[in-house]
Amino acid sequence: MIEYGVSAILITMLLLLRSINSTCLSILKVLRLKKPGKVSITMFEGEGMLSFVLTLPERSAKDVVARELTVSVDGVETVESLNGDSVESQVYSGLDNAAVAGRLVDIDDAGNRSEPSEFTFVLVDTIAPPAPGQVGLKVTAED
Repeated sequence: MIEYGVSAILITMLLLLRSINSTCLSILKVLRLKKPGKVSITMFEGEGMLSFVLTLPERSAKDVVARELTVSVDGVETVESLNGDSVESQVYSGLDNAAVAGRLVDIDDAGNRSEPSEFTFVLVDTIAPPAPGQVGLKVTAED
């Protein structure tokens, strides 16, 4: 009976050590996953709206398998789930002077989430209208 008790204790201790080791590895993995870099913007004119695409930084670690991009345009929030290697967002739109805020989070293969990379900007129409067409000549009188 004593041997059984010692064996049970040893097995319990081994399982506990294995659990602690797994937890330590997870903690180290969380600490290693840094937040993604800066997000840049490409704007183009839409129909009465300003449309833009966000260029995302490279993934923050090799084991990143997914990304979560949250974009709010004048308070209307959209959450976009992306592949780990995605570097471009969908097309977003807003009116001139719309407030845009967002965050990008990288997610690794163990489900750990990075700190968010946050951004804010105001949409400002800086796109010039197209050049006018060719100037014509109309003779209206002869003196």
